[in-house]
Amino acid sequence: MNFGFFQLARCGSMEKVIRSFKQLESEDFRILATVERGMGSYEYVPIDYITKSFPKNVSETISRLDRLHKLKLLVRWIGAYIGYRLTLSGYDILALGSLVSSNIIYAFGHRVGIGKESDVYDALTPSNERVIVKLHRLGRTSFKQVRRLRSYVHNKGGSWFFASRGSAEKEYSALQILFEAGINVPRPRGQNRHAIVMDFVEGDELYLIRKLPNPLKILNEILDNVKLSYRVGIVHSDLSEHNVIVKPDFHVVLIDWPQWLPVKHVEALRYLRRDVSNILRFFERRFGVRKDLEETMKKIL
Repeated sequence: MNFGFFQLARCGSMEKVIRSFKQLESEDFRILATVERGMGSYEYVPIDYITKSFPKNVSETISRLDRLHKLKLLVRWIGAYIGYRLTLSGYDILALGSLVSSNIIYAFGHRVGIGKESDVYDALTPSNERVIVKLHRLGRTSFKQVRRLRSYVHNKGGSWFFASRGSAEKEYSALQILFEAGINVPRPRGQNRHAIVMDFVEGDELYLIRKLPNPLKILNEILDNVKLSYRVGIVHSDLSEHNVIVKPDFHVVLIDWPQWLPVKHVEALRYLRRDVSNILRFFERRFGVRKDLEETMKKIL
């Protein structure tokens, strides 16, 4: 695969991932994917499980496992048996490899954002369009906090790899629904494992902005998008000034949807109310624009 950095990030963990990526062959990706499948049943996937998938090349497979371990894409455990499991870098490589082979991305750039549950990177498509790759990292928050709203954590044995994948799948499905409905969200381009590719949105997060030419107009646009989202069955449930982007033309884009709830969820109205309250409080505090919460909720509902 022809893949690399278009802007090299110095001494970053993803730089090491991409350097490892460029050393791998298709057989290496097959071995990593086999270990990934085995992790659904084993904490450390037995070497016999792995070699059975490559019966004609057992010695070569063992050699490749050793090399992948040295590249820190696998962790090796030696106890009652010899076993392997993916590292975070190994999981990143599987996701990026699939996105590259699907012609969704071509080159990888530097990190442009970091959050409690994700890392965000610049990337380019094969047609040289600038996009964003968002890698979900659910292990940064406590297990109790995540599973409070996210049913897929219960169903995946508590593995943070599979939980992060579920988070990405959930956010991607929301973006597809919202974008098709004309709501101001980044256009989704593709998803694999814990990675989402979406359009790059130029602008600043709302909390960084001190002055706006017409703050009431921008507040109304945010609330209109909240209302439209509710009409298509989705509540953001984590909306604040930190996940609203104001573009240079002063239109808004709502981002970060992994915690969304369907409107039929028992907690949906409570979280919708919290979303709206967060935005109203911010505009009153920062720009002196005031709207009544109860009246705004009536209009949305």
